[in-house]
Amino acid sequence: MTPDAPVWTELAPERAPSDEERRLLEWLAAAVDEPLLHDHVATAAVTAVCRCGCPSVRLRSAAAPIPEARVSQLSHGSRPDYFSVSAAGPAGVQVVLHVARGRLLELEVFAGEGVAAPVPDVRDLTDVTVS
Repeated sequence: MTPDAPVWTELAPERAPSDEERRLLEWLAAAVDEPLLHDHVATAAVTAVCRCGCPSVRLRSAAAPIPEARVSQLSHGSRPDYFSVSAAGPAGVQVVLHVARGRLLELEVFAGEGVAAPVPDVRDLTDVTVS
């Protein structure tokens, strides 16, 4: 992958999250006391996959956006536009659920640039952080 290549490969048509992705989304969302986030996860669709070989996916949901005031409460530094839910997995894998402008944006599964790490089992995740 060249540095100027797009990060995402768009899916047409969009697809439902795999069982592994769905479990991970639900587990990360459970760390946040926000019903709208749970609505987003329940209606999530995968719109793109990462081109680097990692299992990260871009997401969308038709659920109502989480209000800016609530996003500010959940974010690090009171940002009204972004918060994340992250956890550590085995072998240096990090998982992050990104929420931008009140909507699901991405499920990132990262173990290093271009590393095709498997989606970790939720039983192996630790250090959940909402920021």
